Amino acid sequence: MNCWEILELEPTSDKKRIKKAYEEKLKLIDEDAEPLAFHTLKEAFDSALFLSGTIIESNRPVVNVEDEQAKEVQDKIDRTEVDKETQEQDVEEVELQQFNENETSESIYEKKPATHVALFDQGLKVIFEQKDFFATIEKWTPLFSDQVAWSSDEHNQIKDRMQEFLLANYRVLSRQVITYIGSFFEFDSLVKDYKSGDYFCYSWTEIKQVPLFDFDIYHDISKEQRIQYFTNRYELFQIVDNGVANQSTWQERLDWCRSVTTKDYDVVTLEISYLLLNDFRMEQEQTVRTFKKLLNEAKALKEGPELDFFRTYYEWVKNDGATNDILTFDKSELTLPITIIDLLMGYVYFRLRRHSRVKECWAELAKKNPSLFRENELALLQPAEPIQILPKKQKGVGSYLGAIFLLIVALVKIGGVISRNNEDKAYTTPSEIQNLYSGERNVNNSFVTSSASALKESENLYDQFVYYFYVDREDPDRADFVETNLTGHAKEMAQQLTISELPELAINSKYAFHSSPDIVAEYGSVTALTLLEEEEPFIILQEDHDEKISTIYGTGWEILPKDKFDALWADIQVRPMMSQKFFVVYYLLSDERKENLKDNPEYTTENVKKMLEKNSSMPTAVEFESGTWQISQDEEDKLYTIINDENNEHRFILSYDDYGRLEHIYGDKWEKMEEVKQKLIYDNAEETIGVY
Repeated sequence: MNCWEILELEPTSDKKRIKKAYEEKLKLIDEDAEPLAFHTLKEAFDSALFLSGTIIESNRPVVNVEDEQAKEVQDKIDRTEVDKETQEQDVEEVELQQFNENETSESIYEKKPATHVALFDQGLKVIFEQKDFFATIEKWTPLFSDQVAWSSDEHNQIKDRMQEFLLANYRVLSRQVITYIGSFFEFDSLVKDYKSGDYFCYSWTEIKQVPLFDFDIYHDISKEQRIQYFTNRYELFQIVDNGVANQSTWQERLDWCRSVTTKDYDVVTLEISYLLLNDFRMEQEQTVRTFKKLLNEAKALKEGPELDFFRTYYEWVKNDGATNDILTFDKSELTLPITIIDLLMGYVYFRLRRHSRVKECWAELAKKNPSLFRENELALLQPAEPIQILPKKQKGVGSYLGAIFLLIVALVKIGGVISRNNEDKAYTTPSEIQNLYSGERNVNNSFVTSSASALKESENLYDQFVYYFYVDREDPDRADFVETNLTGHAKEMAQQLTISELPELAINSKYAFHSSPDIVAEYGSVTALTLLEEEEPFIILQEDHDEKISTIYGTGWEILPKDKFDALWADIQVRPMMSQKFFVVYYLLSDERKENLKDNPEYTTENVKKMLEKNSSMPTAVEFESGTWQISQDEEDKLYTIINDENNEHRFILSYDDYGRLEHIYGDKWEKMEEVKQKLIYDNAEETIGVY
């Protein structure tokens, strides 16, 4: 069904009729219970509004009422008399009248075509008809060159023109052009609730967030097909972003685009996205074959970051690639629907048992299209139930007898439970979690429940700590927990603590915070705990060699000076990937090396720091701006990364200490490595990656 059939309307240019039909249909849908129906209706509504703009202008860019009026007036002047039929037209049609002293300035304006509004209309018409306005700001500059001469009334009229134009054509405009146009009218200040009745204000946020498409392909497309092509490409993007695999609509739009050109890199990456929307686990052989074919097709057109992202994901999901390669991949500049990024990253986090991050990625998508997920995946996304703390009752003799009976029954059955344990586990921690980049610790293999009580039963010491001190502060087992798992200053503080003085935190499940375990120089083993909505941890736990909590940093506990706390938190976040980025981006490619070394001491050992300071006067290494890097390892599985220049020639080998800091820099005029070991590292190198 097309958009008009869904709205039960004949094709129309009347936006009010479209909105009314949409509102009537919306009343019949429960958005929560029928997410697919809601998104289908919303898509039909958006498409109808877009097509209405096309109908109004017969494929021209704007509702050009005054231009048509001016043309009509000029025609009447040429004919020297008024055609009687025009007197029966709509009241909006301008009639030719003899000017007299009773006429207002507005009526005078209506008769004069040579106004700034009319000139703007003519300029906009010319731009649109040239069909090369999609991404070049220079094409738009002349249109606003006389803006300072516009009157307030003319400015408002032209603003209305551009609103109509953007509503009808934003799908075929680059984000840069839209931002440029919006800057002249301060559209950002207009954003408000759709209930206000101003549809443009409701739509502006969506309009200015169009995909970061490349429009240079228009040179390969005939002038008559460009608008439809870019519109179809945008709709392909939206189909993926909606998270619902609409096969018939997708295939129709894709086939049309493919019939026009097969050289559009963005369309090929959307094909890969749609493929993974249907099989993000890549379990079907057909998916893998098609994926590789499309990857090669896109690579022949352009080597973009989207391909690096897809390759990294494929290596992780199919070939046991390094987990942290996909976790640390810079996704900010990807021209991909956010839905596909969330879908793939959610699967990574699901395999790693980072449940709070899974919910961040999958929760909204599961509401739109729960059929994407399996039962165990959906179970993880269920909202957490607040913990119920029941009042404690005095136990009688009967309760103790009952407990003894239950204990006997449990002892009889426990052998059977143990023997079935491996069969009952639905998941295992993947090998990727052990990779040297991530530094993640093994987590509980059992599928934890979503209630806060699971914190108490967790094998992670930090989960139990959060439970006793921030969730159920009345639990009588807290004293035993402190006695068993805390030591030194932390134990003394916990025993003397007035627990009501600790801050109240909104923690009702494991998903309310995330942990960042690490080994930090001068501190040893530490774990930072951070609420999901916060940037900094609310607590940092330091452990001794016996894995007991020895020091607690945070409000209500031991207070570190702000600079030391910030330095510790920064150090916890250091990983080899970040140390490598520091070396390439903030040293090799920088002309502020000494300042960067001073401001970022956490990425290097003291010996490497001295070496970098010594070589800081070397010329800026521009040959690494488009360089690549590779992961490798030696015979002892120690991690190395290879830094290549723009010609893909090996230039540096970097190694890291246990804290993720740069430990050695091997290369010409730097440190020397034995030839045998160097060859081994080159031979063990994985596929090149083009993102620092």
